[in-house]
Amino acid sequence: MNPSRWPEWMEDTLWAKSAAKGESGEPESLARHTWLVLSRLTDFIRLRPALPTQLDIPRLWHILYWAAFLHDFGKAAQGFQSRLRGGPRWEHRHEVLSLVFIEWLAEGFQPDERNWLAAAIVSHHRDATEIRDRYPLVDEFHDEILTELVAEMDKESLNALWQWLTECSNAWIDDLALSDLGVKPLTFVDRAQALEIVQKNGMERLKFWLKSYRKFVQQLERIDDMSWTIGTIALRGHIINADHSASAHAPALPKLKCTKRQILDSRNIQEESLFFHQRESGKTTGSVLLVAPTGSGKTEAALLWAAKQMETDNKPPRIFYTLPYQASMNAMKVRLAETFEDRNVGLQHGRGLLALYRLLLERENTPASAAREARWARNLAQLNYPPVRIFSPYQMLKGMYRLKGYEALLTDYHNGLFIFDEIHAYETKRLALILKSMQFLRRHFNAQFFVMSATFPSLIRGWLNDALDQPTLIQADIQLFNKLKRHRLFLLEGELTAESGMQRIVRDVEIGKSVLVVCNRVDRAQAVYDELQERLSGMAVEIELLHGRFNMRDRSFKEQLIRDATGSKSGNRRRLVLVSTQAVEVSLDIDIDTIYTDPAPLEALVQRFGRINRRGKQADFAPVHVFSEPSDGQKIYDERLVTRTLAILKRENGRPIDESKIGDWLDEIYAGEIALQWQEEFSAEAQNFEASCLIPLRAFDSNPELEELFYKAFDSVEVLPETLYEEYQKLREDEPILAGELLVPIRWGQYHRLANAGMLRAQAKGEPRLVKAEYTSLRGLELG
Repeated sequence: MNPSRWPEWMEDTLWAKSAAKGESGEPESLARHTWLVLSRLTDFIRLRPALPTQLDIPRLWHILYWAAFLHDFGKAAQGFQSRLRGGPRWEHRHEVLSLVFIEWLAEGFQPDERNWLAAAIVSHHRDATEIRDRYPLVDEFHDEILTELVAEMDKESLNALWQWLTECSNAWIDDLALSDLGVKPLTFVDRAQALEIVQKNGMERLKFWLKSYRKFVQQLERIDDMSWTIGTIALRGHIINADHSASAHAPALPKLKCTKRQILDSRNIQEESLFFHQRESGKTTGSVLLVAPTGSGKTEAALLWAAKQMETDNKPPRIFYTLPYQASMNAMKVRLAETFEDRNVGLQHGRGLLALYRLLLERENTPASAAREARWARNLAQLNYPPVRIFSPYQMLKGMYRLKGYEALLTDYHNGLFIFDEIHAYETKRLALILKSMQFLRRHFNAQFFVMSATFPSLIRGWLNDALDQPTLIQADIQLFNKLKRHRLFLLEGELTAESGMQRIVRDVEIGKSVLVVCNRVDRAQAVYDELQERLSGMAVEIELLHGRFNMRDRSFKEQLIRDATGSKSGNRRRLVLVSTQAVEVSLDIDIDTIYTDPAPLEALVQRFGRINRRGKQADFAPVHVFSEPSDGQKIYDERLVTRTLAILKRENGRPIDESKIGDWLDEIYAGEIALQWQEEFSAEAQNFEASCLIPLRAFDSNPELEELFYKAFDSVEVLPETLYEEYQKLREDEPILAGELLVPIRWGQYHRLANAGMLRAQAKGEPRLVKAEYTSLRGLELG
């Protein structure tokens, strides 16, 4: 789409971007860039047209349109234009200079609206603290700096800008069809007055607007009014999203399309075959808790719920599908792309670029085209472009911890639909942060939530009810639970690693079974893998080891082999022995004949059992074996949870597992002092998070201290085994994305232990952290 009027007179003289950053290697004019910003802003406005009413800021779109039109006027400065053409570095901020042009149209705004207008303009790149430090306004020296800045606007450029504003800006409102959304045309000062404002009074007016912005930000800090906080976050978030999308030359934003028919057709499901909980989910508006057994189509239920919300007047613009593990997210990206198209599903996690690249290579793209498309897909997700996005709750928490760009992130959550899967995976303190964030988004961003699990203990259900204000509870009917009984429990005395345990595993392999062996610790899994390699050496059977200390290249290869051998939909199924840690609990759609596992908390065991007899094809209930030792949690789990789980398993020993009873079993486990301790931990963490993050949340300033706290609390750290360093260096030259596949994720605690043990090698800035530890593609990283 092209505008009806265009400022031809400044097309070649006033640029916004150099040839290096313009589209197709050409310089980008100031008018062209501004039109793109306004176009993308219009896209974001149309996602939530009623947001100004919702936020009680009736003229929000009006303010943002005019802020976006003026936001880069300061780029007309001679020094900035010279820099775009190869000249010396320009030491000023163009957005600060843009403030002086508010005077050309200030009469079109109420006094308080002018502060919002100024804030949107001056904050579209830098935080308020950085602007204040660059232009402190404390003495005559800084007045001289502002005088020099204004003097960079020559008469010819000012005439061009004024003509552009007066001849095009009102027409562009109609071109973008924004009149009906509250954006109104303005009248402007005449040409002579416009030049006088800048050339004679520019320094004083610039100083005035900088002071006004400073007071506005300070006022926000003092006012205990969340509506102002949410409104100013939306103000800055919209202009950042629009500017960044335009600078990236992203196409028009797609709107979310989600209908019942679309979901059923993409999943090849007949409507009459839907389960009760799926039908109920598709009829319910508002937030939901879903309890349904493993393999009962909870994802389809969640999507049908999303489709129902799309039938309301205030159509949700976004679906956010949250999962705890990268492997789960990668698998869900493929799954949701079948329903919403690949380009409409974004993937956001620390290794998302690698996951996208690997996915594109599997589709027979060349390395060059895969790298190009993966980077573009990653960039679009960062620009809040795809209408469906997959991420972990920690991505959501970035907004609460005020990481840089948090306003743009939070703004895209308005009226969003959040689907939470595998909610059982988060320990108490992290769950407190997640649920407080959910509550905050529900209250202030009109977000809705669909939280699903095979079961919710009463304690966690109570926390969810509070966070989501009594959501609708949907439970699968008892007949489905009975129909999906697939496992018979056997509690075995002793340890998995004992001679009797090893013999049991070997006997099952000898009679042709695929066997899953799960250990709680990586070193233990490595030892069991070695033992089984020796004991099964004479048999024609594949043995694989899977845990979290493989690099992405080896893990991807292993997961593909495992899916091929045991995948529920694989056409090449064969006997396999899989030795794993908790890594097997997530995302892998596999169907193995039996399991032998270390003792663990009940929720973890249920997830492990879900990989057994997944298709329900066995003639009888599949045996699932849990050893009674070691019962101390192995420094991985709370010993009390393990011992209480074992007490229940002893009572149920030899019986088919009834998943409808698991909620009651969990309530037994969490009763008494555990419940009291968890409640205390949850409450303390929730209160601390609210006091440190939610109550102080304000627009215009990220928080470096909270950012550091966030990354230490929620991010793992990646290391490079010393033995892979030469290969890494070669790949970084030839295929830099693939070089990242050699890095191994470890927890911060492990990292510090390695550092204290002298197992880390100092590296130059930009180099990966090298660890002096053995690594092989068969056993992964050896940390002793």
